Amino acid sequence: MRAVFDSYEWRTPEQGAATSVLPAASPLVEGVTGRYFEDCAEAPRTTDPGAQSGVRPHALDPDDAARLWKVSSGLLGL
Repeated sequence: MRAVFDSYEWRTPEQGAATSVLPAASPLVEGVTGRYFEDCAEAPRTTDPGAQSGVRPHALDPDDAARLWKVSSGLLGL
């Protein structure tokens, strides 16, 4: 298990927060909505099932989103 953690590129709290702060406060992405960001940039779309980053097509599918909302709200009794 230690080998897994030792191989990970750890970030400082500031580095970890930067990607969340960018779309929330930066004029660089003003007006950009409905996007996913990684490492202070908009994440690319990918269909590679082995990819460690990026956005998969199902994450952007409105039918999948509606189905997820319906199942989740049902499980929560909403």
